Amino acid sequence: MTLFGALSAVAMAALLVACASPMDLAAVRAIKTAQATGGTAFTTALFTEYQAYTRHEAEDESEWDDAAFFARKGLKAAAGEVVSPEEMAAWPKVPAGRVKELADARSRLLGYFDQGARDRVPAAAAKAQAKFDCWVEEEAEGDSDSSCRAEFLKVELQLKLKVVEAPTPVVAPKIVKTFVVYFDLGKSDLTAASRKTLSEVVVSQMEIKPLNVFVAGHTDTVGSTALNDKLAAVRAKVVAVELNRMGVEAKALDVKSHGEAKLAVVTADNITEMKNRRVEIYFEK
Repeated sequence: MTLFGALSAVAMAALLVACASPMDLAAVRAIKTAQATGGTAFTTALFTEYQAYTRHEAEDESEWDDAAFFARKGLKAAAGEVVSPEEMAAWPKVPAGRVKELADARSRLLGYFDQGARDRVPAAAAKAQAKFDCWVEEEAEGDSDSSCRAEFLKVELQLKLKVVEAPTPVVAPKIVKTFVVYFDLGKSDLTAASRKTLSEVVVSQMEIKPLNVFVAGHTDTVGSTALNDKLAAVRAKVVAVELNRMGVEAKALDVKSHGEAKLAVVTADNITEMKNRRVEIYFEK
């Protein structure tokens, strides 16, 4: 560069600085030495991105107004504030033919953020936002072959690979209604009261439409464990067969037995207890 050219460059830089307001210069100076003081990993990374871009605009491009603009965004991020990607309405100098691509890119970026990109991949998310803002600024200056566009699209690929939609929480089924059928000592015959209860089960099953209908047989502690296991299984089967006969499909029934292992009323061995001689029917939904 000739001496005249060097002097011209210095003069131009001085002119640009002279055009910048004191507030602009203060913001640029502040972000150069600032540090993140709060917030999240995302806001800290975003501050670092804006800090680097501010230095580039001020020191390499001598564009003090843009440097100050992004310095202010960076200082907010340093304080923990989540600042948004630039909106097209704020940049009227962006050519009309370029607005749609930018708006679509912004929409995709916000979509990644909604899917949790700021928390899952904070550095990539911050870089994507900073490169998008740089892309907007360069388009407003007439640069349709923006290097920041290329960098945004590159980091966007990382977001696509690393950010997946959070799985829908699986809600575990829960018991919504329970019925109990009682039996005489050592018996598996259904009583009149038992049949009335089963009729209520059938009506409720049609109304509630449960995901599962469980039928579980139980006994009291009278007799041996082996005999009670068999008796509980017989009781459960008797109830399941009757429910099936009354209209509840057999494939909808989950039949099991517990013998004397799950007592409704805890007793010592060989103690008769009517509340333990039962079959429980419960709906899960």
